[in-house]
Amino acid sequence: MRLSLQLLFTVLLAATATGGVLIVGGGAFLYTEGEKTLRQEVRLAARDLATLITDDVLLRDFLAIQRKLSLLQERYPAFAYAYVLDPQARIMAHTFADGVPQALTAWGGEVVLRLGGKVVYQAEAPLYGGEAGWVRLGLYQAPLWEQVGRVVRTGFFGLLWAVGLGVGLGYFLLTRTLEPLYQMAEGAARLGKGEMVRFPEPGGELGLLGRALNRMGEEVRKRQRELTLLNRILAESHALRVEELVDRVLSLLVRELAFTCGEFWLEGRVLRSRGCPEACPAGEAGGLAEEALRRGQVVGTRGALAVPVPPRGALILYGSPQVEPWLQGLLTALSGPLATALENARLYELLEEKDRQRAELLRAWLRTQEEERKRIARELHDEVGQALTGIILGLEGLAGEKASALKELARYTLAEVRRLALDLRPSVLDHLGLEAALRRYVREFSERTGIAVDLSFHLRRPLSQELEIVIYRVVQEALTNVARHSGSPKAAVGVLEMGGEVRVFVEDEGKGFEPESVGLGHQGLLGMRERVELIGGRLLLESAPGEGTRIQVRLPLEVVA
Repeated sequence: MRLSLQLLFTVLLAATATGGVLIVGGGAFLYTEGEKTLRQEVRLAARDLATLITDDVLLRDFLAIQRKLSLLQERYPAFAYAYVLDPQARIMAHTFADGVPQALTAWGGEVVLRLGGKVVYQAEAPLYGGEAGWVRLGLYQAPLWEQVGRVVRTGFFGLLWAVGLGVGLGYFLLTRTLEPLYQMAEGAARLGKGEMVRFPEPGGELGLLGRALNRMGEEVRKRQRELTLLNRILAESHALRVEELVDRVLSLLVRELAFTCGEFWLEGRVLRSRGCPEACPAGEAGGLAEEALRRGQVVGTRGALAVPVPPRGALILYGSPQVEPWLQGLLTALSGPLATALENARLYELLEEKDRQRAELLRAWLRTQEEERKRIARELHDEVGQALTGIILGLEGLAGEKASALKELARYTLAEVRRLALDLRPSVLDHLGLEAALRRYVREFSERTGIAVDLSFHLRRPLSQELEIVIYRVVQEALTNVARHSGSPKAAVGVLEMGGEVRVFVEDEGKGFEPESVGLGHQGLLGMRERVELIGGRLLLESAPGEGTRIQVRLPLEVVA
């Protein structure tokens, strides 16, 4: 319920209760005073009547007495009855149509009695000191109640009129008075939602409240601006390269705080924002930065501000914005987060450099490994193979079981040497390409292990030598794992181009394993992942106990020759 209605309802209840008490109290007072007046009136009326008819009673003029009694009805509006008694208490005259009730004569003096269902106040007056008789006169109480009722009704309707008028005027005045308060309450709610609000400033105490709220609103907007700017700067501080970090932070500060230019001093090196509208003053960054770092606080001089970013940097902002306390506090608050962000960027760059060096070393190592494999394969094929061939030819002329056994051993050794040479570096990969090399390897793998391998090869373009070697080694290692660990009687190998990349998959129907259990002991999988990621690819491993294994490799076509 609105405050105006609450106040109005409270005032209405108070006024009604007060008016009701006054009316009831006034009615009771009027009744009490009216009863006193009625008693006095009936007493005086009895005395007046006694004085009026004393002579007639002494003269025994009953007709005159009766005529004077009849005139009492006109004289007293509340007249009930009157009768005259002689000294022996006999009725001499009366105003009753059917005679004086017998019970009424027993009530003498001043009494209050009920006659015909109505309350009557009765008084008694002596005639000639009581020697000529008595006069008894009664007046009804009903006119008294009617008068009190009229007064109470008049007071009640007057109260209603006064309350109604008061309610209307009160509602109008309260609404006019409390409207600024409602506006302030609504403005406070909007201010809590972050909206721009201007509170009314009427006269009196509400004006003081409005001005205080406007000052509070200005402070809230200022703090909100500070927090918004600080959050945006912190968001920009997530950049992981020093140049990018400096450019983002400087551009935001220059744009939002009306500086003309900004630069970052780091260990004697000056980094500038690409978004500066004009060149920064030359030769000022070093001195300001060193002073800010030495003092550990924001330093301002000659239209420039230096914000220390320990341990080795400082933020320099040029221009002439009004340097208010809140701005200095904001820049001071930036010092710690910027130092952390700068250190993170520096460590990230070091990590990137180490990763780059590691990748280069790994590439060189893989190239050297392939070259060494090629050399060893060639020597095995040419020298060891030729020597074994010569031994076999030399044993052809010899007879006997030992010669036959030696010839068989020489042929077996020659076949193993040729297989080792092929595993180390298949010459067909250099001369006929990836598809021919894979088909020959798959065929010989199936003959050697008894595992049926289905090869699917679909490439629309030639690949670079580096990419062909990676694909060949992945298939070679994956099939070796199938033979060693899966226990599957068959496997499938696929090489295809899809979605702008080369996809290679090797899958089997063996016993599978938990991929999370792959650790340092599975050097084959780790070696495959290293080769693939080195050229920007991804290796996906899907397996579960009893559900076989699927290795999928995705390689970018940017490596295509």
